[in-house]
Amino acid sequence: MRKITLLFFVFTFFINQAQNTSTPLITLPSGDTIQFEVNGTTNLVTMTMTLPENDWLAVGLDASGMGSSNKDVIVYDSSGIQDRYLDGYATPPLDSTQDWAISSNTVSNSVRTVIATRTLNTGDNKDYVFTTSEVSFLPMIWAKGSGTLGSHGSNKGVTSTSLGTPDILIASDFKVHPNPTINELNFEFPQNIQSANVQVYNVLGKQILQKTLKKTHPKLNTSSWASGMYVVQIVTDNAVQTKRVVKQ
Repeated sequence: MRKITLLFFVFTFFINQAQNTSTPLITLPSGDTIQFEVNGTTNLVTMTMTLPENDWLAVGLDASGMGSSNKDVIVYDSSGIQDRYLDGYATPPLDSTQDWAISSNTVSNSVRTVIATRTLNTGDNKDYVFTTSEVSFLPMIWAKGSGTLGSHGSNKGVTSTSLGTPDILIASDFKVHPNPTINELNFEFPQNIQSANVQVYNVLGKQILQKTLKKTHPKLNTSSWASGMYVVQIVTDNAVQTKRVVKQ
């Protein structure tokens, strides 16, 4: 197998608020997306990754290049999700312990959405430790190709852009229903919130809607949305909450 060079990195961050934090929805130049949500109450991190149905995607955490050693690498390919680590410029080896567990793996319009979870701190020194207790920048590297993990060809690049809303504080809990939705999506506001800016993104990271909702009329018309998975970001004055919604 030809060695893989992961050259692309992007900076994103975690900000402490109560027991939950989240990265922005990160859209890579390839069109793939990735997002991490940390839940300090359940001690789990949830990763959501989107990519073309028959592609593989590798994401390295807390690494600025392949020269980094023992840095966490998450791979999804045709064989499933894999926990790997950086070991010089060779193909990242499999970790001895596979910690990620897929909770959902769906395909809509040739786009795959993979949702997986693991504990925040696995105890493995080659796994990234997610935290809710401090603000930190998280450098990431990625590469992709077709089929199973292998040569990425020209699917690489370099950027320092952080995509998404800069305040990633988790707001008081909003509830959305029905989910899945067909014609309408209703929002239940927390007691102390009167309005919120709602931003909706499709699985390719493209914003399809932005609207200010008021507590007195908290609903969106979803009848024109194409079937599939959507990321709904609910933005208040000092916080952001992310929901995932399926349109049937």
